[in-house]
Amino acid sequence: MEFAKVHFLSFILISIVMGLITYNGITMSTTVLRDIPDNGDNEFADFYPRPQAVPGVEQSLELWQEQTSRLERLQDICKQLNRTQTYTPPKGYTMRLLVDDTNHVLFGYIPKVGCTTWKGVFGRIRRAHGGNRPDFSKLSQFNDTEREKRLREYKKVLFVRDPVIRLLSAYLSKFTNLRALQKTWENMYGFDILKRYRPGSEDLLKNNHNLPRSERTFMNVTLTEFIRFVTDRGDQIKLHEISDHWLPQHIVSHVCEIGFDFIGKYENLAVEAPFVLNWLGLTSVAGFPEVHASKASSFIADEYAHVPLIYIQALQKYYMTDFQLFGYSSTGTVLKIANQLFDIDHID
Repeated sequence: MEFAKVHFLSFILISIVMGLITYNGITMSTTVLRDIPDNGDNEFADFYPRPQAVPGVEQSLELWQEQTSRLERLQDICKQLNRTQTYTPPKGYTMRLLVDDTNHVLFGYIPKVGCTTWKGVFGRIRRAHGGNRPDFSKLSQFNDTEREKRLREYKKVLFVRDPVIRLLSAYLSKFTNLRALQKTWENMYGFDILKRYRPGSEDLLKNNHNLPRSERTFMNVTLTEFIRFVTDRGDQIKLHEISDHWLPQHIVSHVCEIGFDFIGKYENLAVEAPFVLNWLGLTSVAGFPEVHASKASSFIADEYAHVPLIYIQALQKYYMTDFQLFGYSSTGTVLKIANQLFDIDHID
C-alpha cells in the first residue's frame, strides 16, 4: 500500500500540472452541484422506484444556470471541432436515442451511465401510456422524415459520466465478474489483449483456443492491460454494442450533431434525474430509482493506484475531448482517488 501511495503522489502532481495547462478555463461544477454527494452507479436498481423529491425553486434555478454553462461549453468545443447540429444525421447516429412519442422526448443513452435504469424508466413510461410491452422505441427505427421531425420538435436529454470512472466501471463489470459475461468479453478481446500485453501467456492462449468457449479458463485481463488495449488501438476500434461501453462518450452519443437540450451528470444523478423527469412532465408516471454507490466509485483508488502513470496519462489523452465537451477534469478525478487512497475526508 505504501508503494501505491508514493506512486499516486507522483501522479497527483503530474495531473495537477496537466490540468492547469490542458484544461484551463474548464470548470467542474457550480456550488450547488459540488454540494451534492456522489451517489454513484445505479444500473442495477429495480424499475419500480419510489418517487424522489424535485429540487426547490432556488436550487432549480441554479441547476438551470449550470445547464446554460454546460451547453455553452459544449457548443464552443463542437464549433472548434467543426461539428455542428443537424436534424438529418446519419441513421446510425440515432441508434441510441430512446423515443417517447407521448411526451415528445428523445433520451440518449450511453452504456455505463445508468443506461439500464433509464431504459427501465422509459419502459415504465410506455406501460403507463398503454403499451403492451415493457420496452421502448429507438429513433433509428423510423424513416428519414419521421426522424427529422422528432429531432426538430422533441426535447432531447443526455447523461454523461467522468470518463475515467466510466472506463473502470466497464472493466469491473465485464472483465472481473467471473461469470458467462466475462467469458464473452474475454472471447472477443482477451486473446488479442494477452497476446499484445502479457508475456508468457502463450500456453494459456493455446489451451483456451483448443477448448469450447464455455470450458475456457478465465484470462483475468488486468486494468492496465485493458487500458493499454483501449488507448493503443484508439480510432481503430469501431463503435458497436460492446465497444460503446468504453469508447469516448461524444462518439457514442454524437453529442455535437444531435444538439441535446439537457446534459445531465451521472455524478449528480440523485438530484438531476428527478429534476429532468419533472421538466419533461413525467414525474407522475415514472420516478427515478434510489441511487446507490457504484462499485467503480468505491474501488477507484484500489484499481488505479497500481496502474503505471504512463498508461493513466494515455487514458487522459484518449478521453481529452470528453473532458473538454462535458466539463470534466482529470485533475478532479485524481483528487477523488486521493480521497480514498489517503483516507482524506475533504480536499479544498
